[in-house]
Amino acid sequence: MEELQKFLVRPELHSYSGASNLSTNEKVKALMAEGQMVYHFAFGQSPFPVMQCLADGLRENVHQNAYLSVAGLPELRSAICDFHHNYDDLDFTADQVLVAPGSKELIFLMIYLFNGDIYCLSPTWTTYHPQTKLANNSAYIISTRAEDQWRLMPEDLDRTLTETGERTNKMLILTNPDNPTGIVYSADHLQKLSAVLKKHKAVVLSDEIYARLNFNGDHASIAKYYPEGTILCSGLSKWASAGGWRLGYAMFPESLRYLQAAVCSAASHTYSCASAPIQYAAAKALIMREECDEYINHTRRIMGAVADYCYR
Repeated sequence: MEELQKFLVRPELHSYSGASNLSTNEKVKALMAEGQMVYHFAFGQSPFPVMQCLADGLRENVHQNAYLSVAGLPELRSAICDFHHNYDDLDFTADQVLVAPGSKELIFLMIYLFNGDIYCLSPTWTTYHPQTKLANNSAYIISTRAEDQWRLMPEDLDRTLTETGERTNKMLILTNPDNPTGIVYSADHLQKLSAVLKKHKAVVLSDEIYARLNFNGDHASIAKYYPEGTILCSGLSKWASAGGWRLGYAMFPESLRYLQAAVCSAASHTYSCASAPIQYAAAKALIMREECDEYINHTRRIMGAVADYCYR
């Protein structure tokens, strides 16, 4: 019977397994529930309470029970644009934003729909490559090195894009700041990577979910230097301590409008829309700049102090 069941799954997925970080987190929680002392370093869960204005907004909007626009609540999409203009000096409009139940869902849909090859780094976040396999797409792995502090070097990117040919479209997935290495990319480094990406007409999916947690508060986004080819992904999971709320988004340049429309169409056939109460709560919180600044500064200061202590 077990052998027969294998025919129900695509052959290339017979050895497929779940996300290691999620399975480890579940195991750790079970051990903690048994009363065991566990020092949990295996999951990107914020240790802080949800930002108060977010919690207040959720309480105020718990009655919101209607399906929302697939792309997301218009006032939330506008608030996201204002938020990134304030923190990253980026200029997007609301119609360039797609909201989803977590940025992971959007990343998968983009990988699934992209007509070309995907380029993932190693080491980096554990899900990109498995998502590519799940989407039945091709992935090239670019290994980074300790002597480069695990950063993707422009010459390595150029060589890999050149060696893999010019016949297909190419999408690089870049995490900045990176998980698990913790490295960040400077503006100068991003400009050099941008030059390579422009040369090869490659798209970059920039996962910036940890951007606000940069200890120095000087995050640089590649969207600033390669706006026409960058899709920026982020959400509330890390900086706002709302991982379980599952609210993420992607911001597309005008030049990738066709891909954005395809992702929005796929979203309508998969998740329909992100949770209405959470979208209303986020729309309220993101425009409260003073509260956001205070929360981000406090949490960043504490994490920076812990990191400095551990490093020493």
